[in-house]
Amino acid sequence: MAREIRFELDDEQFEKMKEIKEDQGRTWAGLFVAGVRELEGSGSSTERLDGVKHDWDEDQRVFPEPGNDRLGSFKAGWTKAEQGEEFGSRALKGLSWHNLGWRLGMVFDDTPTELKEELYQWCVEQQKQTKK
Repeated sequence: MAREIRFELDDEQFEKMKEIKEDQGRTWAGLFVAGVRELEGSGSSTERLDGVKHDWDEDQRVFPEPGNDRLGSFKAGWTKAEQGEEFGSRALKGLSWHNLGWRLGMVFDDTPTELKEELYQWCVEQQKQTKK
């Protein structure tokens, strides 16, 4: 269940937070979650990049077949990134279409649907050509 949190910032606080958000490439929700992790002592500025690498032996992607919904899974993962959802290291150890969408969503954030689909097709071709 999604919950909404609202709070007010003065102009100076807003500009500072906006600068940090943009420097780190985070969504507003992602910035909030990172702040909570830092307060808990579990966050670091590089932790966010842990999900970029994965173990190829843990590649769970199957070759997309016509009519299946791998694209839907990819886009759902991307949407979770746009909403600031964080994936744990266990989820990111392997590679699935869902967490691949999340990884790219963390990098590119809000992106038009056509570009997401184009990037998905590129990933399918890359998988076919490299057999990974």
